[in-house]
Amino acid sequence: MANPLRSIARYDTILLGSPDLERAGPMIMTTFTESLDFRGKTVVPVTTYAMSGQGTTERDFRASCRGATIADGLAVHGEEVRDSGDQNYACVRRLGLATR
Repeated sequence: MANPLRSIARYDTILLGSPDLERAGPMIMTTFTESLDFRGKTVVPVTTYAMSGQGTTERDFRASCRGATIADGLAVHGEEVRDSGDQNYACVRRLGLATR
């Protein structure tokens, strides 16, 4: 990975976005998450998919983001991404991250 993050210490909540590829996230996400310290963080899986919803994304992040709380995430059908603004905002509001 080019220019990897050195630390996520200044963040409390991290939204991790990736496509769902045949029921699992891409392996690069595991490489990314295993390189960071997620203790005490809240991780929110955000996924685009064609057929399988979030697939195993939550389970995969639970395994690779050691010490994190995995929140209920958001799965958006790939063909509906352009029209998902209300769904995205509802997720952010549910997490207490909305500013308006």
